Amino acid sequence: MVKESSWSLSSPDNNILMEIQLDQGRLCYIVRSDDQTVLDRSALGVIRNDADLSQGLSFLDKSEVSEINQEVTFLTGKQLQLTVSGNAQSFRFANPQGQVLQLEVRAFNDGLAMRYVFPEQTEALVNLQHDLTEFTLPLKSKAWLQPYDRVTTYSPAYEWYFKNNIAVGTESDFGNGWCMPALFNTGDSWLLISEAGIDGSYAGTHLDNEPGSNVYTVRWPETDEAKGLGDTSPSGTMPWQTSWKVMIVGDLNTVVNSDLVKLVSPKNRISQTSWIRPGRVSWSWLSDHSSPRDFSKLKRFVDLAADMNWEYSLVDANWDQMEGGSLEELVEYAKQREVGILMWYNSGGPHNEVTEAPRDMVSNASSRRQEFRRLQKLGVKGVKVDFFQSDKQIMMALYQEILEDAVAFEIMVNFHGCTIPRGWSRTYPNLLTMESVRGGECYSFDESYAARAPELNTILPFTRNVIGSMDYTPVIFNDFVTPHLTSYAHELALSVVFESGWLHFGDNIAAYQSLGAIEKDFLRNIPVTWDRVELIQGTPGKEVILARQKDDTWYIAGINGENQSKSWEIDLDRFKGEFAAKIVDGGTRDEMVSTSEPVTGNISIDVLPYGGFAMKLFPAENQP
Repeated sequence: MVKESSWSLSSPDNNILMEIQLDQGRLCYIVRSDDQTVLDRSALGVIRNDADLSQGLSFLDKSEVSEINQEVTFLTGKQLQLTVSGNAQSFRFANPQGQVLQLEVRAFNDGLAMRYVFPEQTEALVNLQHDLTEFTLPLKSKAWLQPYDRVTTYSPAYEWYFKNNIAVGTESDFGNGWCMPALFNTGDSWLLISEAGIDGSYAGTHLDNEPGSNVYTVRWPETDEAKGLGDTSPSGTMPWQTSWKVMIVGDLNTVVNSDLVKLVSPKNRISQTSWIRPGRVSWSWLSDHSSPRDFSKLKRFVDLAADMNWEYSLVDANWDQMEGGSLEELVEYAKQREVGILMWYNSGGPHNEVTEAPRDMVSNASSRRQEFRRLQKLGVKGVKVDFFQSDKQIMMALYQEILEDAVAFEIMVNFHGCTIPRGWSRTYPNLLTMESVRGGECYSFDESYAARAPELNTILPFTRNVIGSMDYTPVIFNDFVTPHLTSYAHELALSVVFESGWLHFGDNIAAYQSLGAIEKDFLRNIPVTWDRVELIQGTPGKEVILARQKDDTWYIAGINGENQSKSWEIDLDRFKGEFAAKIVDGGTRDEMVSTSEPVTGNISIDVLPYGGFAMKLFPAENQP
């Protein structure tokens, strides 16, 4: 009897196919979409300290294909209700010593996920030395990739610029490989590769490739991350499993809409979630770095939040040196104005040397729980924890511990200087947002940022923001280190183009108070959670127009990443109804032109170089 040597699993709609092959004892796979190759023959397998599970393998058995049919509810994100269908199957192989490698695969209409499982029982730790998974791109593919940064006092933290439309095989800038998510265009399909399902038993990974090679491999964190603490490769007791490698496949609208990173992650572990509330946030630090030390300044930002109908105000680094008043007084003042207070903390600890305070409270379990208990008693609603600078297993464990302790004291969380979203917001919905982006705060200290922001802004909706809420701190009108190239209308549009469970507004008080009535109303009422998202048009690095729905209202926004004027035609019939619109676009860089009018059919919008527009589209009968 000839043993099986090839297998396949398809998405429910049969558009995506993963083929698995066992060839002379080695595993590989191929991914196709609509009969076109998305990933060519790519290796599978791992090497542990006690087992080589990459060669000499023989097939043991496979499970039956099981159907995935779920109704999923999220508390934050681009769509809160999802109907999910997929197919799942497991395949087991053994090396000559009888040690087992189980490959789990899930296929959905918008992509695939796979991971390795080690089903045997052990008491001793085993170390996963090498993850040999490959992603082999067709040779003429193009890529949008973010170099994995050098190790410095403040990095790596997923905060470098994306390379735009580069050839597959391009060498990374710093020799440390490439971050996930990684976006590729293979001709007829788009592919976004990322990672999910990581807890304290595993390390975060990124991608690597040899210069000129179209084969991307898995790379562990760098040795000197976290000041050299902890191993780069993960260890655990079996049974044990790796992270999910997630491959979103389809057109760009499929990529933008996908929630695969969250869908393959563990389900919500919080039974009572009424205290978890997404919202808008005033933030003083960007426009005045010393403001967290000044009680009177912080009060004025609480007033801004109250006047703008925003739910929260963030008190950032060095607030423990506050003069003119106390944290207790600030929280009480904010409570009277119906504004919640969020507090900043340094995550270090021995893993970083950043001096911003308070530090040494969050890295230790005892002090962390004591501080969270104090915050809960005061009425503080959430924390922003900063400066992790590593994806090692010890840091993945710290993230989990912070989230779990925050749940115990009903504290919401925002991670900064951190790893990318890896599905944790499904498991711990008190995780409202994460940074892992080169965001608006860079206007205050990076002289190159203004010139590079327009292009970057049009790449992020197709890459980083796909995999989870992104704390970019947008809508900044003032100039800081160098003048903006983006127009005011471009900046306003970012409140729709980018998604974040906490939407931090980074400019100063006067910038928002001086807005016109329509623009101010737009920001006073902008949602942060959505029912649906639709890509109207876009090309990463050039432009993007997104529509987001909340109840019976659509928010539509577009940004231009290029130094040329453009005229966009938007077909409003796709939204099926009679609408009125409030439209904001730009007459000049520093001017926004607002109109309020009934709209039907096609609407033409002219945008400036690096310009944009924002539109609120609501049923005509609701027009004030």
